[in-house]
Amino acid sequence: MSINEVVTAYVAAKEQEKIIAEQVKTLAEQIKSYAGKTDCFETDDYSVLIKTTESIRLDTKALYHDFPDIKNTYGKITTSKSILPVAKVATKSA
Repeated sequence: MSINEVVTAYVAAKEQEKIIAEQVKTLAEQIKSYAGKTDCFETDDYSVLIKTTESIRLDTKALYHDFPDIKNTYGKITTSKSILPVAKVATKSA
C-alpha cells in the first residue's frame, strides 16, 4: 500500500468513526429514553443496566487564574503528535 493509499484510508476511517460515534450516541439516547426512570430492563436478547456515574473534573482554567504559580510547581508537560491530513485542491490551468 502506498503512503497516499494509507492516508486516504486513514481519512476515510476517521470519517466513518465520526458517523459511527454519532450513531452510537443516538442509539444510547434511544435506550435511555426507553428506560425512562428505571435503571434496568430486559429485551429478548439482553439484560440492560443503566448506570449513573458521577465524576468531578478539576477546572484548571479557574485554578490557574486564581493560582498562576501552580503550573510551575505541579504542571507536567506532555507532548503528542496529531495527524491532520488536508486534501489538496486541484488548480485549473488556463
